[in-house]
Amino acid sequence: DQKIMAFDMNAACNGFISALQVGSSLLGRFKTVLVVGAETNSKILDFADRSTCILFGDGAGAAVISAEEEGNIEIPSVLHSDGSRGEVLTCKNPTGERKDGSLKGYVAMDGREIYKFAVRQVPAVIDEILEKAEKSVEEIDLFVLHQANRRIVEAIAKRLKQPIEKFPMDMMQNGNMSSASVPVLLDELKKAGKLQPGIKIVVAGFGAGLTWGGMYLEW
Repeated sequence: DQKIMAFDMNAACNGFISALQVGSSLLGRFKTVLVVGAETNSKILDFADRSTCILFGDGAGAAVISAEEEGNIEIPSVLHSDGSRGEVLTCKNPTGERKDGSLKGYVAMDGREIYKFAVRQVPAVIDEILEKAEKSVEEIDLFVLHQANRRIVEAIAKRLKQPIEKFPMDMMQNGNMSSASVPVLLDELKKAGKLQPGIKIVVAGFGAGLTWGGMYLEW
């Protein structure tokens, strides 16, 4: 259908969050927007590199968003990036110019630096979102975060002084599905009956770029 506009954007692990914000900004011009996060990480993994290949998974998730009324839709949202630290996590390293000159064409990651980055920046961006939404951290029912690894999510919960039960996780079954992780987790929560009307949610992503951001949503 030539009346339907479509485009591709890439922000790796923060891709769905970025696309959701772009999509919501188009509401008003368009009545309904489909946002898709899909990854085949297995194509860019070096299966001899155990520091990365055991972490990632393939997957796809999608969300349909629509506007009930015409006009601009204001959704409390935040996005950040720091290109100066891009080499900490690369989705496809074209040169192989890393410490040992290896991993050309594959995912390459400094796990320690990613951990420090996520544990510092994600709580800060959640605070920004809550300030925009005029909500306290205690009012949030669920924090749906990018599923990088359990230690990161647990550390973020501790920084925010919130119970780990507010931070659902599925990376144990699905791995890190990059931009697909947040929509897949939302779908799992919906199927489990945990997303009831009026529930307050903060979604947040972080990863290659380095990029990070999030949104406040009411289901």
